[in-house]
Amino acid sequence: MARIRVCCAVVGVLALLIATNASPLPQTAVAAPESSEESGEIEGIMKEVQEMCSNNSGSDAAFLNLMESFQRTMVCSMSAIDLDSFMSDIDSLSNETRTTFFPRYCPQLRTAYSCIDKLVNDFRPCLEEDDYTIVRAMVGILPDALDLMCKNDGELLFKFEEPKYAECFDKIGDSFNECTNTFLNGTDDWDISHMTEPQCNTMTGFRQCVQDKMNICKAPDLISVYDLFHNALFRMTPCRNYVTLQKVEIIDNNAIDED
Repeated sequence: MARIRVCCAVVGVLALLIATNASPLPQTAVAAPESSEESGEIEGIMKEVQEMCSNNSGSDAAFLNLMESFQRTMVCSMSAIDLDSFMSDIDSLSNETRTTFFPRYCPQLRTAYSCIDKLVNDFRPCLEEDDYTIVRAMVGILPDALDLMCKNDGELLFKFEEPKYAECFDKIGDSFNECTNTFLNGTDDWDISHMTEPQCNTMTGFRQCVQDKMNICKAPDLISVYDLFHNALFRMTPCRNYVTLQKVEIIDNNAIDED
């Protein structure tokens, strides 16, 4: 049975891998030791994945194979990126240097993404079939998320650095919790593959709530990142019969030159 918490746990592991290797953060932030809270969260995710593997496969072999696959994926993804230069350039990344940073590294990050395909396949024994189908679809939109990040030399990312947006989001930060508390309480055990029309409307209400908060800061285009995941989820569930999806347009000027 496809539960929201199951899909979030699996996508969380994959997101952790991508963030570890490809996050455009200052070097000091990447190198900083994990806090006990962060370590506890990661440990909790891994424990849940281990339980899923054991419950669905009947042994610990699937989880052990998954961990080996995780390590191989780490090596593959790191070898796809000129890591020393990447970390050095991240340290000096600014609005002035982003016009050279993103065209150089976005193709490398796309190559690194291709490394996770086997890892996703190795999740199959750990998941029920409907869980795996949905997780596969969710992971499949990560290239589009990367395209959004790379679009116009990181324009979307750098909006968060602009004082007018940063100050606004800081002021309304607690308002986003209102969206979660109002719409998402009690959703952990929803069966994603059999979502009802009221449940789909709840998810649509959550999206609209987030959109309204972003509109306060005059940054409506930032919802496009969430829409990638929102739309992928809805296409794989009965929600596609009840809700019209928002179109996400990606014009990527940092794509790999195939000529």
